[in-house]
Amino acid sequence: MENDPLLFVQGPPVYRHIPMVSYWQEESTSIFPEPIIKAVEKEAVEKDPVEKDPIMWNRLRFLKTDFAKHVYKPLCFHLQDGEKVYGVVEEINPDSVQIKLTDGEITAFEIKEIQEIWWRGKILPTRM
Repeated sequence: MENDPLLFVQGPPVYRHIPMVSYWQEESTSIFPEPIIKAVEKEAVEKDPVEKDPIMWNRLRFLKTDFAKHVYKPLCFHLQDGEKVYGVVEEINPDSVQIKLTDGEITAFEIKEIQEIWWRGKILPTRM
């Protein structure tokens, strides 16, 4: 009774087959000369660096999400020239943002032109 299994299931016998595989790795004893790499100095082509406001960039990236498009609408974008644009963020490019206006028209503005974003008469929080 001591050697009897605790649970006996009637079924066919099961055999385990573990293949013996030899892991033989060939070592190369050849010595190859290292290729000579010449340092070529290239003049860095500097484009006009785009100054990015990280707070504005994070706000716009958050406002592009589907959740934010439904919750935070309509937004009021205050531009540097005093113009106010109402709409939602449609797409963000490295230096510009496309805003879908309340009448359905899509307009592009440079990110540095946007001075502030307002929602329901208050400035949108910066902690986003």
